[in-house]
Amino acid sequence: MMAGAKREKSATESLLQIALVLEIAVVFFGALALNGLGYFTPTVIVLGSGAALVILVLVYRLLRYRAGVWLGHLVQLALLTSFLWDVVMGMSAAVVVGFWIFGAIRGPQLDRGKENPSR
Repeated sequence: MMAGAKREKSATESLLQIALVLEIAVVFFGALALNGLGYFTPTVIVLGSGAALVILVLVYRLLRYRAGVWLGHLVQLALLTSFLWDVVMGMSAAVVVGFWIFGAIRGPQLDRGKENPSR
């Protein structure tokens, strides 16, 4: 049984997926740090970080669609609210949001160049 042809990802999708993988790592390590600081109970940390991870994985899967990219933009804004809990967490989120912004700007430029190879 042969598998179908593999779908080719756009540059935008690939760059934004890389940003999301970095964000998943930030959420994971942020949860470990919060647990160590004792700001919240372990149950709250597991539920909150688990919900964030589910949302990030969902966005990862939806990035092939325009609505998925817009959902990703909203998630980036939500991640920046981590400044409300802790400045260091907020700065960590700001770094990966910077990667997202880079991918959201540079990806479409690369995709346009792929459509018009004469440029």
